[in-house]
Amino acid sequence: MAHLKTKATTKDLTQREQWKWNIVRPLYQKGLTRFDIINLVKFIDKMMTLPPPLQTEFNQKLEQHEKELNMPFLSTIEEMAEERGEAKGEIKGARKTCQNNIIKILSNRFNNVTKLMSESLKKIEDITILEKLLLSSINVNSLEEFQRLIDTELQQNQ
Repeated sequence: MAHLKTKATTKDLTQREQWKWNIVRPLYQKGLTRFDIINLVKFIDKMMTLPPPLQTEFNQKLEQHEKELNMPFLSTIEEMAEERGEAKGEIKGARKTCQNNIIKILSNRFNNVTKLMSESLKKIEDITILEKLLLSSINVNSLEEFQRLIDTELQQNQ
């Protein structure tokens, strides 16, 4: 139904928002588990995308509906936001760990890592590039050579 109504409302997003609501609201009355409701709403959200103002309106309706039903769990919108935050935190943590490991290896090999090099590493957000640099830190011949590797990566990703 979500797919059919998404196709039918390509030019009328207000109508799509209404249909999305008409599809999601009954899920709460069907005796589904919290897990099933959250996953179905996520699926419908991805399929029936809305512009931000209409998505906000939909989210408010959903939150109000959950309050009226006295739902004992986070709203689906809060649940999705929490999951996105956790994923971002995991990526940020992996990036920081990789950056710290590079600095530890270089400090162990060459005694002194410059602040400039540390700051340059913090500018790199792509974990695959950091992993590549981590491996390079083991074999690089000097800090200058390693700084050139960092600079090359930064230039390529601008």
